[in-house]
Amino acid sequence: MTFYTSNKVTDTGRAKAVAEVLENTVPDSDFYILVVGAALLAASGILLDSIPVLIASMVVAPLMWPLLGLSLGIVSKDGRLVGRTLCMLVASMAIALGVAALGAWIAIKYFSWNIQGIFISFSPNYFFDVFIALVSGAIAAYGLVRTKVGGAMTGIGIAVSLMPPLVATGVGIYASKILSHAAFTIFILNVAGIMLASAVTFALLKVKSK
Repeated sequence: MTFYTSNKVTDTGRAKAVAEVLENTVPDSDFYILVVGAALLAASGILLDSIPVLIASMVVAPLMWPLLGLSLGIVSKDGRLVGRTLCMLVASMAIALGVAALGAWIAIKYFSWNIQGIFISFSPNYFFDVFIALVSGAIAAYGLVRTKVGGAMTGIGIAVSLMPPLVATGVGIYASKILSHAAFTIFILNVAGIMLASAVTFALLKVKSK
């Protein structure tokens, strides 16, 4: 009985990973529709204090691709890929923050919403936030090379939680500086962890864009 079978990373797997990253890091209308949709879902989840709605925004997970593309670009020393994915990330952040701040303004001004009554916690736990981001980044990069693991991307998006803390930052800009600071800290820790782990994984598996 065999309990373990070793599988080598093939050139085909590497090429597949690169192709998938490049395909999903095109700053087209589809990508930004996903960003706006995820931001709207996250803002609704926060304002309604609804975990299921918040999870829906994580499933969409559009920010994971620019981060993986940025990591791959850095490892590959591909300036064009780094520039494109960095612009996508910055634009996505601006859109998400704008959607969140506008949503908070509308909720408070026209519906007298009590933002201070939100129960979903965005208090950072530095060790576990970084640990989860590192594991998620490594699995995401590895899953691009391994077809069997590739289906875990949805679970990774839920685990690492990128859009909710970013949107919570936007809500907090208008409604609560404490919420904004705590949520943005989580977002930065997640981004740093994902990028570090995925870059190391790409380097170890010798995955390069050129």
